[in-house]
Amino acid sequence: MLSSRFVVHIGWGDCDPQGIVYNPNYFDWFDRSVHALLGKSGFTIRKILRDFGIDGLPLVETKVKFHSPCFYDDEIVVVTEVVKLHRCAFDLHHRILNGEKLAVEAFETRVCTAFDPEAGRVKAHPLPEIFATRLAADD
Repeated sequence: MLSSRFVVHIGWGDCDPQGIVYNPNYFDWFDRSVHALLGKSGFTIRKILRDFGIDGLPLVETKVKFHSPCFYDDEIVVVTEVVKLHRCAFDLHHRILNGEKLAVEAFETRVCTAFDPEAGRVKAHPLPEIFATRLAADD
């Protein structure tokens, strides 16, 4: 399945006064890594919204394990890979590597959504076939 790597140089604003990364910043980096993965698939979020009539790919479930802290001035790599495709969603595995060390690991599910005029609300929408095919492709 498709994977990507996203490099982050940790700045002082990412950290608490002791220079340890604030945990919410990891979620920002996971999201940025998803966008890098989408770009690698050839489908930026803007293209997906425009070409397939969907609203987005919201995060609907996540689980995170913090193995070791990251610090100011560290250069980390966020490795994101698609691990499973569903009819309307896909599962991702994120690993944050600090050097050779696994610092943070996360699993998340993103769902494809679109406004359903009959229901009058946003609902799950099947993954577009070409998009699903690219997510399933080997690097």
